[in-house]
Amino acid sequence: MQQHRPDSSPPAGLIRQLADQAFSRTAGAPLVAGNRVHLLFDSEENFPAWEAAIASAQESVLIEMYMFGNDAYGRRIRDLLAERARAGVRVYLLYDWLGCWKEHLGGFFRPLVQAGASVQAFNPPTLTGGVSLFGRNHRKLIVVDRREAFVSGLCISSRWEGDAAHGIAPWRDTGVQLSGPLVRDAVAAFGDSWMASGGLADFDQGTAAAGDAGEVSARLIATTPSTAHVMRLDLLIASFARQTLWLTDAYFMGTSMYLTALKQAARDGVDVRLLVPRSSDIGWIATVSRTLYRPLLEAGVRVFEWNGPMIHAKSAVADGRWARIGSTNLNLSSWLANRELDIVLEDGPLAEALEAQFLRDLENATEVVLTGARRRPVLTRPRTHHFNLRPPGPGQAVRSASAAARQAVRIGDVLGAVVRGTRGVEASEASAFLAIGLVLLAVAVAVVLVPYLVAIPLAFFLGLSGGAVVLRALGLYLERKKTQHPPPAPPRPPVSGDPE
Repeated sequence: MQQHRPDSSPPAGLIRQLADQAFSRTAGAPLVAGNRVHLLFDSEENFPAWEAAIASAQESVLIEMYMFGNDAYGRRIRDLLAERARAGVRVYLLYDWLGCWKEHLGGFFRPLVQAGASVQAFNPPTLTGGVSLFGRNHRKLIVVDRREAFVSGLCISSRWEGDAAHGIAPWRDTGVQLSGPLVRDAVAAFGDSWMASGGLADFDQGTAAAGDAGEVSARLIATTPSTAHVMRLDLLIASFARQTLWLTDAYFMGTSMYLTALKQAARDGVDVRLLVPRSSDIGWIATVSRTLYRPLLEAGVRVFEWNGPMIHAKSAVADGRWARIGSTNLNLSSWLANRELDIVLEDGPLAEALEAQFLRDLENATEVVLTGARRRPVLTRPRTHHFNLRPPGPGQAVRSASAAARQAVRIGDVLGAVVRGTRGVEASEASAFLAIGLVLLAVAVAVVLVPYLVAIPLAFFLGLSGGAVVLRALGLYLERKKTQHPPPAPPRPPVSGDPE
């Protein structure tokens, strides 16, 4: 007689518990329930919400921002913050030095300091640290009265509003407005960055509103250099997605590991779609990104290029129930080198709303497909408009050089893959790599013909770096000496009742 075997499959509750454990450990952040979250799209919705919240601040405003522009919108927010500071509101502003170097050197933030605000630059050049292009603070966070927080991909700059006079449309970007228990994590993330940048020890994190404000469960992932929280989470989502995985990214430079995860998901029947810029504020970034298309397309990943001037959003949505929105791009600098901040939502209605926005975005995008005998990636329809993302002017070269410096680290993985052979280069990628190779050869020729172009800057930076290392070594020797020979303890004052 054949015995009946009981069903040995684990119960759904256990599977859900194990999945939540995997997400929490991977992201380094717990799932927090009881939040109210509202999606905000583009500067048209984000900027007015920021301005209204800051104008109504009564207790504090905390801002952690990669770029704070000296333009119309930047000056408006600066003046509003100064007005709130004069009214007794505690204003803390942490900006990235490289993202705001012109504003930093030009005294743009001086009115805020004069009004009583606490202002700091993250990772500025120092004698002991030199000039570092890496390890930037790329976060975009605003917390008002420790009760309301904004997390997004937008910076405080008119650039996101476009320039109608020069035919530049607003940038496409995404953010969230949230209240509830998760605001405590946002305040803690700001406090960690503030202290890491040498902030005053008297920074008071206060007591953020802890009561439930809604029904949304979410995680706040505050990535710091080398933690790779979002990178591990992105890989996990690419493995867990069963039906859909739709990605929007501004500076796509996926590693070989991440590209493999996307390809495996597509081969397994998941609808994987990637939306990236066609016209970027850093033009060569888009060119290098295109070298990654072919293996994705061959595996079944659908790739789309935005038709407008710039899509700057960093978002992902999977299976209509999971979504990520924030500052992290799909590249090594965001995953491993920068401070980034993202909100991960586990909420069906919000994920569906983000899916609907993604489909609307595809209406203004052109799909890239493989065609012809050589199966080359081509656009499904020609594009006739060439966008200029910045109005012309005498500062154009400086702006371009500054942006290129900020993004230079992103090219390393792609060039490394070509040199080391960790990713096969297809024939259809010849034009992109020819352009990169010609630029490198032109630099080499310039170095030979005019060596001072390289010798003087190289000598300067080597001297600066060498001096910084020597100063750091001297500082460590002093610390070791103090440890080995601590100063004598002061005499203990007599206490009543002690024998004399």
